[in-house]
Amino acid sequence: MTEDDSPQSRAGTDRDDDTEAQPDGGRYLSVEEIPETAPTTDRTWQTRLVDAVPTKRRALTYVVAITVAVLWIVPFIGLFMASLRPLSEIIGGWWHVEGMTITLENYYQAWNYSTAPMGRALRNTFIVTIPAVLVVMLLGVMAAYPFARFEFPLKTTLFFLILLVMAAPPELVAMGNYNSLQEIGLFDTYMGLILIHIGWGLGWVVLFLRNYLLGIPEELEEAARIDGASRYQIFRTIILPLSTPALVSVAVIQFTWVWNAFFFPLVFMRSPELYLAPQVLPLMRGRVQVEWGMIAAGSIMTMAVPVILFLVLERYYKRGMVAAVAD
Repeated sequence: MTEDDSPQSRAGTDRDDDTEAQPDGGRYLSVEEIPETAPTTDRTWQTRLVDAVPTKRRALTYVVAITVAVLWIVPFIGLFMASLRPLSEIIGGWWHVEGMTITLENYYQAWNYSTAPMGRALRNTFIVTIPAVLVVMLLGVMAAYPFARFEFPLKTTLFFLILLVMAAPPELVAMGNYNSLQEIGLFDTYMGLILIHIGWGLGWVVLFLRNYLLGIPEELEEAARIDGASRYQIFRTIILPLSTPALVSVAVIQFTWVWNAFFFPLVFMRSPELYLAPQVLPLMRGRVQVEWGMIAAGSIMTMAVPVILFLVLERYYKRGMVAAVAD
């Protein structure tokens, strides 16, 4: 019997044939080879505890991160507790919890404040913020797609101008648009303020979405063109769905900026019935004494909306931010 006809050789050949016959290429065990019990580990609980102890560098990182988090969260806790307590308890310090009285009177007074009710201000803020976010998202992705995929004259110059507008201070934008809104009759109107926010936010949105679109493989579009799809169909069925994380990131950031904007409403909105939430908060100070509880309640109601939006869309927001920055 030759060496090639030995039982070991035939067994090896049989295993090779079985491996090639398996659809997974032999990467997984067969049903017969799966053990009845899970494998045991040789690591004791003392070893696991020692391995879980972080290094000095990682421990220092944890300490710094926790310290920064506490510095950020403590003022919010104080503001929230002040919004739930009467003024007599706030003056003594919000951190004193002995005999603390919980009440929603501050929220009721802020919502129905005589000079500038927060309920109406929040409604006005929604009226301005939602169109400003939706239009910026649509125009931004439509403008970013050519910068990411096409070659056309003055492409670099136009992109530089967009970055230049993005770097301009808001005071410059206000000075240039104050008289324009007066002439066309949009001063002290929702539409005028919406247009200002759209023009102000479009620059960074185009830059952000362009960086994200550069990370989408062009082979997907080439395959669609081979199948006879038009540019519009490619944009609608491929680019927009794949850009959802970036669009959500844009929506969250733009919503937060427009919602919390104080300078533009202060310049372009003069009618008290059109005041937005950031304009109303300073008016709650009162003439005789400062109603800290009512101001705290108004602040909580103002900041609650963007915080809730971020928590709902946090997963998509992170994906869009990481992809846009990495690309």
